[in-house]
Amino acid sequence: MSKLPGIVLYTAIAATGLVAMYSLLNAGRPDSLLRLVIVDPGNDVYVAASSSFIVFVLGFFVFFSRDREGFRRILEMNAQRIRQLRRQGQSDEQIAASILAAMGSTGGRRHKMALRKLVAYLKEFE
Repeated sequence: MSKLPGIVLYTAIAATGLVAMYSLLNAGRPDSLLRLVIVDPGNDVYVAASSSFIVFVLGFFVFFSRDREGFRRILEMNAQRIRQLRRQGQSDEQIAASILAAMGSTGGRRHKMALRKLVAYLKEFE
């Protein structure tokens, strides 16, 4: 993730998180700051739920962008070796397995998930 979109995304998460926290802790209070915007205290629950959901969704964007960047860095670091293995006729699955083995990952559920993701990114790699 580049610098500016990252800053915007983290700022949005922080601001929405503060709204979610405040609305959860002060839902229904007549002297809440939310009364300046929302007159009916019954709507505080909707503000709390929607802001919490927005934080949840933005968190997934952060998770997936970090995941994608991590795999791209792995491919960039191993670019010469990947090209060499492809010239030798190895498949993307074999190359991904060798990269993960070099990282110490040999089996299990997380290994299989990483293998599938790495194969998908290798298909895009030139």
